[in-house]
Amino acid sequence: MDFPIHENPTLEQAKRYAAVAWERRRLVLAVWLIVLVPALVLAYALPNVYSSSTMILVERQKVPEDYVRSTVTETMQERLKTISQQILSRSRIRQIIEDYSLVNEMSRDERMLAKLHLLDLPWVQEWGMRLGLLRDPTQPPNIDGAVGAFQKRVSVEVVGTQAFAVGYEGHDPVTVMRVTNAIADMFITENLRIREARAEGTTEFLAAQLEVARKELEEKEAAVQGFKSKNLGALPEQLDANLRTLDRLQLELQHADESLTGLTEHRTFVQRQLLSVEQQLAEMSEEARAALSRETPMERQLAEAEARLAQLRTKYTDKFPEVAALRAQIAELRTAIAQRSGDDPAEVSLTTIPVVRDLKEQLRQVEQDLTEARINRERLERDFNDYKARVEATPGVEQELQKLVRDYAIMQQNYQSLLEKQMNARLAENLERRQKGEQFLIIDPANLPSAPDGPPRRLIALGGMFGGIGLGIGLIILFDEMRPRFRTTQDVSAILGLPVLTVIPRTRHMNRGS
Repeated sequence: MDFPIHENPTLEQAKRYAAVAWERRRLVLAVWLIVLVPALVLAYALPNVYSSSTMILVERQKVPEDYVRSTVTETMQERLKTISQQILSRSRIRQIIEDYSLVNEMSRDERMLAKLHLLDLPWVQEWGMRLGLLRDPTQPPNIDGAVGAFQKRVSVEVVGTQAFAVGYEGHDPVTVMRVTNAIADMFITENLRIREARAEGTTEFLAAQLEVARKELEEKEAAVQGFKSKNLGALPEQLDANLRTLDRLQLELQHADESLTGLTEHRTFVQRQLLSVEQQLAEMSEEARAALSRETPMERQLAEAEARLAQLRTKYTDKFPEVAALRAQIAELRTAIAQRSGDDPAEVSLTTIPVVRDLKEQLRQVEQDLTEARINRERLERDFNDYKARVEATPGVEQELQKLVRDYAIMQQNYQSLLEKQMNARLAENLERRQKGEQFLIIDPANLPSAPDGPPRRLIALGGMFGGIGLGIGLIILFDEMRPRFRTTQDVSAILGLPVLTVIPRTRHMNRGS
């Protein structure tokens, strides 16, 4: 005997589950009603949720950026994030909640109970407060809970690249519209405040840095000047002049050496002449030496003075100062000659002889010139060594000076850069104060909601309807799997592997027993 083979096990399984559901249809119906009724009540009782939004345009600055560059360089998304954190801070939200009495607004649970006319029941109030669904009227308002609920109701969404939308949702349409406009105004005000604060902060920071850079620049400039003063004469720009001076001093040294050589030779010559004259005079008699001593320079000087006086008297009177001075000189010379003429010739010495006296005077003058020449040469040698040391020190001085000048140039560039940045920051600050920079502009004010946006009542009802049916069928299938039994001849043949010879029909008594 051939056994039946099931060609589509899935279809057979579905038929089996359908048969089980039909047998337990009352249980399925009960589960469906248990799920559907609360869903319908929830769909009816949930309060309306209204939402309102406003579109804000990010308007570019009115002055071209080529002329004034803004100090606020954040992107719109970054700035919105910062402004949102400021606006949705606890202090700001508390202010809005107090301004619009949102702390006394009924919660969603209170509105649901009120719509079901259960809020006035004492036991509902008691259990609602115990479960935290209702507020205790004897306790102060929960500001923290109101702040958290407010934050969840606010939304900020970027639209494109130059606009964003600010939204708020609540249960009262007028309050929703007013709060949305208030939040939009806060965005505009906070944006202006942040931009002005950043511009002022940038200006203050650059001013402080500029002052520091100025002091460092002045210190470095003083260091450069001090270094130049300390190494004056060995500076790189003085090298050419030092070299020329060094060449000149070298020539002067050569001339000084030649002059010293000439004066030394002349001194030797005069000394030899004086020695020769003294030897000759020593061999003369006293009368000869006395005769030589009479012709003194005083007599020659007297003759010259009288000749000069005669010449001046042809032009001037005796009261003329030079004439009077010559007359006095002539008188003194005559007195001195008269005194010498009365001396004893035996007392005449070699020093009174004019030729000896002239040679000694020449020797004295040569010695003086020689001393001055030596002093001059020593001075020239010192100057030569000094300038030589300057020239030799110039490379080291140049290296140190280049380092100082390089640092000074870097500091000067930094100072100039900071100065330009400060000027740009001041322009940007004036731009923000006059509200010529990038601003938020409301292009679509918040509207008064005409219809609620939620809750999705139909979706909740349909969910309860189909969810109840699915849950009921699922429970029946679960029970059937937990208590397996044969329902068809195919089940017997498939599980036991035996043919079914006959089937006893189902009777009313069996149905009752089942």
